[in-house]
Amino acid sequence: MSAGFYRIFWIISLLISISGAWLWLKIVTRADPRWRDKGHRWYLYVLAGVVSLYLSRIFYLFGFLITGGGFYSAYAAADDFWFYLLINGPAEEWGKFLVFWILAKGFGRVKEPRDGIIVAMMVALGFSLWENVNYLLIYGIDVIPTRLIWASSGHMAYAAVWGYFAGQAILEPPEGSVLMRYRYVLMAVFVVSIVHGLFNFLSGWVGTGAALALDLLMYGTTLLMLVQVCKVPSAYQAFPYEKSAAAVKAIRSALIRDPENILLHKRLGFSELFIGREEAALASWDKIAFTDRGPYLNAWVGILEARRGRGRVGRRSEGGLEKLLASMPSDSRTTLKRRLRFFLKDQGSEWIRRIEDWERQAETRRGYTC
Repeated sequence: MSAGFYRIFWIISLLISISGAWLWLKIVTRADPRWRDKGHRWYLYVLAGVVSLYLSRIFYLFGFLITGGGFYSAYAAADDFWFYLLINGPAEEWGKFLVFWILAKGFGRVKEPRDGIIVAMMVALGFSLWENVNYLLIYGIDVIPTRLIWASSGHMAYAAVWGYFAGQAILEPPEGSVLMRYRYVLMAVFVVSIVHGLFNFLSGWVGTGAALALDLLMYGTTLLMLVQVCKVPSAYQAFPYEKSAAAVKAIRSALIRDPENILLHKRLGFSELFIGREEAALASWDKIAFTDRGPYLNAWVGILEARRGRGRVGRRSEGGLEKLLASMPSDSRTTLKRRLRFFLKDQGSEWIRRIEDWERQAETRRGYTC
């Protein structure tokens, strides 16, 4: 095989592996459509997963040093069994978990229970992607299709299990000792490590059917956990205004962990407004910088300030309602009028008339310039 052909062969294989990882990424993010609104960065988690592969290699080394290299033999099933259960599975799962824990606990990347599963699966995706690349370099393209189906999905399913318990534990009030507080997380990593090692042993020594049956069990467990966490309403989703009281409670709880989130402050303000708490709505929107609010929300701030007797419209709106209306597209002004009627009922009529007067004057001015 010529060097040029080999390079093309290698590049195509690499692209296949990356494309497979991208497909898995899309599948994972479908579980939480609002993941971007929480400030999640998939590339950060995938890169962390790559780092976790090297951390697991260090754990492999420690395992061999502790056992004196007595485990693992290509010809002895008993040795292989203990190698997979005591070194292989634990090294890889603890490598992924510790990197996940730094992201989740150290950098606050888990803001609600479902985030534990999502972040864990993305870290596992980065681990399996880079592991696939390593296998590609060693064994060639033949291993890629199998590893995309088995290895990537397996790593992600295993990570989802301990990610579920980690997401729950991180968000619970810190009570009791560290060991008691995170006992279910530690147990989950331990059990998954054993299952991971058992899968590798079954696939190598027993048969594909047995290994597949074990993996299908893990996939089912992951699916059940995703369904369970998705049943809990997310503060980042759009609540019906009829459920504004529940929305206020959920969003305020989320803001404790994510105090700078603009989307949460916007939605909290409108939920407060729906149940008649205009001061609370203004207090929520005041947490957002003027430039981040945009003309539409700034118009609401100016109108509510005037209604609460804080001075003329636009005291903090850089030039008043007219200037804000001029910077808004026509569909935004239409939405503003509709929502004034929706939130303020008859009390919004005055502001609707002012907007319509401004629109007529603006139309007249355009006619003169033409």
